[in-house]
Amino acid sequence: MREWRLLLLSKKAPCTIVDFGCGEGQYIVPFTKQINSATFIGADYHLPSVELMNQFGIANLSGQLFNLETDQLAHMVDIGLCVGVLQYISEDELALKNMYLSLKKEGKLLLYVPINGIFLTKVYPYIFQRFEQYESVNNRKRVYTENELLEKVERAGFTVRKKIYTYGTAGKLSHELLNSCTTLIVSGSYLFKSVAGFCLILFYPIILLLMMMDFISKKSNGNGLLLILEK
Repeated sequence: MREWRLLLLSKKAPCTIVDFGCGEGQYIVPFTKQINSATFIGADYHLPSVELMNQFGIANLSGQLFNLETDQLAHMVDIGLCVGVLQYISEDELALKNMYLSLKKEGKLLLYVPINGIFLTKVYPYIFQRFEQYESVNNRKRVYTENELLEKVERAGFTVRKKIYTYGTAGKLSHELLNSCTTLIVSGSYLFKSVAGFCLILFYPIILLLMMMDFISKKSNGNGLLLILEK
């Protein structure tokens, strides 16, 4: 994630960085050696994720059991990250406030949240509703509008420093093609798995091309919103 890398590299002095809802640590582990003067914390309410951070055996990385709805970090941090987590939290405004209180003054938070939930095809909404997939398994609580999300981060005390849209038209289409196939491969019958596997091979070059087009295009709206927030 380009913006995340730029945010990390902008902090020259030794600093503390936390990933709220770290999962497997994919957003912090790659930077532990590159920025070895920083302290990285993988914070998650899921114990196996916390244990994984400690099992990596990286000197400047540790895991911390952390519930976004109830906890604040005992020692405030310089930079925070929260990617694709907020929509699964019941008390999302409490989570935003706890992240705000966990940051030092002028601390930064990179927040990424899916918004709008606009579909381009008729097939994907059917597959999304009919078959088990990541969002249903994890019980997504809501789909934000841009205004709703901005109001909530501002009520928590944050100032929005930068706003970047993701998943424009090309991005939406690539997402729907890819997720339609992978959902059927994982959750469909043997026949659906076979057809979806063939379609994935057939459409994969198109999916990659659409991803590239979405990455380089300028967007004034989209199905995702990345915010750089400041305390």
